[in-house]
Amino acid sequence: MSTYVNDSASSVDVPAEVTAARPCSDNDNAAAHDEEETQPSDGDTSPVEGKENMPLAEAAVPKKKKKSKKRKGQKKRPTGFEEYFCDPPMTPAEYEEERKSIYPPSRPFVDRIEECIQRYRARRRFDCAKENLFSRYLFLGGIDSTTRQFQGTASLTSHDLDGLDKDEIRDIAANDYVERKPGMHASRYYNPSQPEHWDVDFTGVAAGFFSETLVRLTTPGAADYAAGVDLVSNFLKYVDLHDVCPEYAEDIKNAQKVCQKAREELPLLVQALLLLPGNFSSAAHFVTCEDGNETAWAREGEVMDEKAARQNIGIVMSILMSSKCGHENGIRFEELAGFPTVTKTITQQAYEVVSIVLPNDECHAKFKSINKHLGDANAIKPCGFFQVKPIVIRNGWENTMHQTVEDVTYNLVMEEEILALMKVGFKLEMDICLLNYGVGFIKKSLDGHPSFYEFLPQELMWGYKEPAVNPRPGPSIHNPTGSFEGGDGMGDFLNADPEDDAPEVDASPVDGAPVGGAPIDDAPVGSAFDDDEVEWAL
Repeated sequence: MSTYVNDSASSVDVPAEVTAARPCSDNDNAAAHDEEETQPSDGDTSPVEGKENMPLAEAAVPKKKKKSKKRKGQKKRPTGFEEYFCDPPMTPAEYEEERKSIYPPSRPFVDRIEECIQRYRARRRFDCAKENLFSRYLFLGGIDSTTRQFQGTASLTSHDLDGLDKDEIRDIAANDYVERKPGMHASRYYNPSQPEHWDVDFTGVAAGFFSETLVRLTTPGAADYAAGVDLVSNFLKYVDLHDVCPEYAEDIKNAQKVCQKAREELPLLVQALLLLPGNFSSAAHFVTCEDGNETAWAREGEVMDEKAARQNIGIVMSILMSSKCGHENGIRFEELAGFPTVTKTITQQAYEVVSIVLPNDECHAKFKSINKHLGDANAIKPCGFFQVKPIVIRNGWENTMHQTVEDVTYNLVMEEEILALMKVGFKLEMDICLLNYGVGFIKKSLDGHPSFYEFLPQELMWGYKEPAVNPRPGPSIHNPTGSFEGGDGMGDFLNADPEDDAPEVDASPVDGAPVGGAPIDDAPVGSAFDDDEVEWAL
């Protein structure tokens, strides 16, 4: 708003600042004008830099930026994955629509599950991590969730969406579809026209996702694993709540039980693998194996000597053999034959935990009594047993398809703190050594899997591309490189003479010397100059 005042206006109606800043006319008293300039005003009337042409009153008071006021108590929109989140109640009209139009039992299962996935995505707010995990989970189930290029709603304007309801807009923006026609990606996904290649198995897909995909895509931590498990559990609850496929209701309940197992076992498995093979196994490996080294037997970063390792083995074996801990659980020790020695080594084998025997009160009392004499630095942790049997893990490698194992069990010595983390059914890939006492130890721990481990063949289809027809002929004795007769094939490139593709170089002399010859005085080596003294590369 302008602050200029008309000369005809009364000075009574004009503020003092504006009156003082108004230019004087020729008839005004010059002395009075000088006196007004020397007198300080009530406010700051000094001119502001860059605003010389503005009235002094306006330039003296800079405008303050208005700060946006944040609403107190404003809550974020729920994502649908909160711990106590539940879907809002449906109206009678929505319930009838789902029961009669969207998810009726008479509608094919493929159409019901496809629309269920699309509606579920629309009612949840996915971040990047959840989006990636859920898409990989759907991929294992044979659902195509790849991005639809040139078919999304990003390029559509509000005019294009006029007259469309929310269901029609969701269908346009959806990326999750079930392949129904043979095409470029048909072999990678579930196709209802080929039921002999697929089975509807919610439990198997959940187990396979937790066993392989979730472990690879997340860091080994309880929080990351729990987020992936909660995501699948949230989707299964949505399917069960809306009664999408009542014919698979029991299978969905079993899949939710697998989710509960994954919450419990995955964090425990990670902690157990970090502690394996344990102090006793490390000491036994160092003393009894020829390839043992000092770094394998160390505690708290300190490399231990052979005497400390032998002491650990001797004390643990004497306590376990003299107590009822192993005898009460059917573990039989061989006759004492001197210091423990290795009788058999089994490498590159997978085992399943059959039973776990924790040390009883008698063992705890003996370990506590001995540790009083050894001190805290050399204290030996209480040990127990766990029984394993050889198994074959079908993980996609061809050498495991026809592999067989013998029906036998082995008793391995292990610290109590590690046994407390193990569950019956854990699958461990490791090398073990059997001692002459009838028990063994872990020589090397390779990998571990939960009790519900399942490998799905669909895992091998990630990144798979349909084979395309190659017009280039194959190599033969008449055409070793497989080139075209017309000279357009890859073989012609391989047979091409390097000299034919070499760039032509001007061999004209520069200042009396040929290019590539001896350098000329006052001329840089490795370059030449033309008449215009422009440098060019040789």
